[in-house]
Amino acid sequence: VVAFRGTMRRDATTVGDMRLNLRILLNADHSCGRFSHAREKVREFLNSAAIPNGGLVWMAGHSLGASIALDVGRDMMAQRELNLNIPTFLFNPPHVSLAAAINDELPMAKVAKIVVTSSSYFFKHGLGTVLMKRHKEDMGEQFKQLSPWIPNLYVHRRDFICKGFIDYFEQREQMHKLLPGVAASGTTLSYRDMCLFLFGMHKERPHLLPSAMLWENQSSVGNPHELRQWWQP
Repeated sequence: VVAFRGTMRRDATTVGDMRLNLRILLNADHSCGRFSHAREKVREFLNSAAIPNGGLVWMAGHSLGASIALDVGRDMMAQRELNLNIPTFLFNPPHVSLAAAINDELPMAKVAKIVVTSSSYFFKHGLGTVLMKRHKEDMGEQFKQLSPWIPNLYVHRRDFICKGFIDYFEQREQMHKLLPGVAASGTTLSYRDMCLFLFGMHKERPHLLPSAMLWENQSSVGNPHELRQWWQP
C-alpha cells in the first residue's frame, strides 16, 4: 500500500500544509514540490519492485494526502505508464466547487445547484465549440486516457471539503440524461484550463476525474472530515 499523508508533524508543516491547501483551491497543486516528489517516488517504487503494471499496488490517502494520491493516479494514467486500474482508496479528498458552497439545508438549495451546474455546462460547451475547438478536442482525448482508472472516494455530505464530489457526479449524471452532448464537452473543460489556453499557457494536466466509485457516509454524529468515521461499520 502506497499511503499518502498530507500533514506530518504540525509544528514543522502547518505553514506548508496551508500553502498547499491554497494551491488546491486554485487548481495549481500539480506543480507543488510535495506532489511532484510523490509522483517521482511512486514511479521509482513501481520500476524497482518488479510489479507488473502496478497489479499488486494499492494507493490510499486522507484529505490532503488523498489529493496527492489523485494527482499521482492521474499522472500515471495520462503518461500511459500503467495499463491496469490501480486499487485506490481516498478518504475525504478535497474538491473545489461553487455548488458545494451552497448549504443543502437552505430553501431552494437543490434548485440553486442545478442552475449553477447547468449554466456552467452550457457556458463551457459554448466556449469550447465556438472559440476553443482544438482545446476541447485535446481535453476530450485526455479524458479518455484517464477514464479506465476508477478510484474509490469516501465522502461525507456534511464535509464541505469533499462534498463537492457528491454534487459533481450527481449533477453530471443528470446532465448526461438530459443533454448528453452538452454534458460530454462541459465535463472535460475547466475555466482555469480555458483561460490558460487563451493566453498561450496551455498545460497537459487538467483537473479531471472521469470515473470514480463514490461511497457516501451519512452519519449525523462526529466530525465529518475525520478519518476515524470510516472505522465504523
